Amino acid sequence: MSMTHISFTSKLAADVALRAVLSQAVGLFVVLVPLSVLLTYFMAEVVGADAPYGAALATAALMGMGCIALLAGLWRGAYPHDRLGLCNVATAIRGAGICVLAGLTLVPNAVLELGWALVALATLTLFLDGLDGWLARRSGLHSRFGARFDVESDVAFSIVLAVLLWQADKVGLWFVAIGLLRPAYLFASIFLPALRIPLPDAYWRKCMAAIQMSIQVALLTPVVLPPFSGIIAATLLSVMILSFAVDIRWQWRQLDLSK
Repeated sequence: MSMTHISFTSKLAADVALRAVLSQAVGLFVVLVPLSVLLTYFMAEVVGADAPYGAALATAALMGMGCIALLAGLWRGAYPHDRLGLCNVATAIRGAGICVLAGLTLVPNAVLELGWALVALATLTLFLDGLDGWLARRSGLHSRFGARFDVESDVAFSIVLAVLLWQADKVGLWFVAIGLLRPAYLFASIFLPALRIPLPDAYWRKCMAAIQMSIQVALLTPVVLPPFSGIIAATLLSVMILSFAVDIRWQWRQLDLSK
């Protein structure tokens, strides 16, 4: 068998796999987008929002942008498997939950009015964060695409929760910084070569992310009130800044050692 034939066969198999994954992703989005929009509208309507369609439109816009970004990533061949898998389905559902929560930031007093219903939605979204990684390892569908999908979902989730907590007057606007730490870190890496040095996998880093989001969800509960909520939030932000500082210090040391 010639190398040309082998190359053609491999390319054909890759194209077939790509089409299969894209079709699965499109099918998933066809279901998730209307469901997430309807859920946002329903929750906004329940609390008597003046314009529940505004929140629903915000969710629709965010879902649309997310779908386009994910499909573009798949189209570029960033995903190496021939099926989407339950792991990425779980992450996509989690993304839809984040979009619903983001849409509800346009509803005045959403945290106070929805109470435990909003906490339940945030808790489910958080649970899916742990489930998708377990499913990826169990199915052998772990990939850099999935890992990036998961990390960026963490960032979005953190920002949305911080905004909801600020709107509920449980924390100050300063707490939104907790969701901006990673974007700021990535932006700084454009100018600082040290920050482009790959970090080794570390279990403690994953634990910190899980603890951060868990505490943010706990702060949403009706039983956690100011000033206690502000003290917890300030402590959490300080710890997360310290965790980033630990990684940055390691990267600077690696840069010094390479000189």
